[in-house]
Amino acid sequence: MRVYAFGPFQLDVEQLLLLTGGKPVALGPKVVETLLALLEHPGEILAKSALLERIWPEGFVEEANLVQNIYVLRKVLRERGVEAIETVPRRGYRFTVPVRQAEHGPARPKPVRPNVHRFATAAAGLFAVLTLAFGISFAVAHRAPSAGLSPDGARLYQLGRYYWNLRSRQGVERSLAYFAQVVRSDPRDARGYAALADANATMGDYRYGPLGPKMYFARARWLANKALELDSNSAEAHAALGLVDMDGRNLSTSIAEFRQAIALDPSYGPAHEWYGVALIAGGNLQQAFVQLRTAADLDPLSVAASAWLGSAAYLDRHFNEAISYSREALDLAPQRTDVLTTIGEAYEAEGNYSRAVEAFKRYGASCARCGAEASALMAHTYALERRMPKARADLAFARSHAQDVDPEDLAAAAAAVGDRSVALSLLRRLRGHMAWIAVENDPRLDSLRSDASFRHIAQAPA
Repeated sequence: MRVYAFGPFQLDVEQLLLLTGGKPVALGPKVVETLLALLEHPGEILAKSALLERIWPEGFVEEANLVQNIYVLRKVLRERGVEAIETVPRRGYRFTVPVRQAEHGPARPKPVRPNVHRFATAAAGLFAVLTLAFGISFAVAHRAPSAGLSPDGARLYQLGRYYWNLRSRQGVERSLAYFAQVVRSDPRDARGYAALADANATMGDYRYGPLGPKMYFARARWLANKALELDSNSAEAHAALGLVDMDGRNLSTSIAEFRQAIALDPSYGPAHEWYGVALIAGGNLQQAFVQLRTAADLDPLSVAASAWLGSAAYLDRHFNEAISYSREALDLAPQRTDVLTTIGEAYEAEGNYSRAVEAFKRYGASCARCGAEASALMAHTYALERRMPKARADLAFARSHAQDVDPEDLAAAAAAVGDRSVALSLLRRLRGHMAWIAVENDPRLDSLRSDASFRHIAQAPA
């Protein structure tokens, strides 16, 4: 077989497989094709137009797809100390590391193939148990989720997944259109219905679109059940049902669905992501982090997985990691400005108040209704800096627009300026909601946890 080698990596051209240390790196085929094009012309500038034409000869693709592929490649290579891809402004990209060629590469590892048969399912279940219990990282060859679809259906599915992964309103709405075309192209394949279930559940979860969340969740449940009629072992459908149940606050049912999805296909990233979110809601931050890290490793283009990793790291008081993961999410999707709040909170926890305020101001300027939330966040920072007039002014503005502000942020700011009774009153409203797990772990609320009134709220029935 023909192999390109550079640094600690080898690229098997026939299998479109990137290896390091004899183990496969979980990358999508289009990402590997992007790397192959660069390796074939080391030191040369490859125009973006030439790369787009080569990697997506079928067309119907935007330059953003190429940018995302380059981002993923840089991230994977940097993790192993390789800086190899240079951006040449207004021209394209260049591979800057020496490349060796060989006709016979290292022995190809046998990929772990998730299977729906009984014994493979039991093995996958063991994988999930070991990952949860010991945090062991398994190298699982990612099953191409569009495998088995018609060529047109596979192309539409991949485009839909790209836009869905952005989690922006426009992105999810576009994914709905692409997944609907998958269903029309391959009406007897479960994946189109399961993907549509994911997209509808996301519309409800993020409160996008003209319909109410209940309508989107109802559609998602119907579509997931339709997928299971076609394929009772659809990991994607079980994960979609878990997301619907989690939004309906049926946490135990949702966890069961996520575990079933992971048992059926340990390489399905969204199942790990949503399981991680469910574990956060259940207060298990350490295991949540394991699941979210697995999700990000399996699907490096998942904006949501990176954003949730940032949130989990912050609540678990790994502030530098919170900043790093949140920045990754922002790099992937600049419109995901909500992660700026995590970045600001982490900087604040580290005592870097100027960087915190800078992040909050950027967030406040990002949308028409973000200013009040940013004011609540900055009020807490200003109070820590002992700039009380500024802190009280921003808190007053935030409270006058309370409908646009997270009660937890109002409570943190109120406590910081000395209005503990106001802070406790605000927190009392959150008891029984999924947001309470953040209240119990948020570093900004440390000063309240010794208060008898806070303990009374925390111990009250949910």
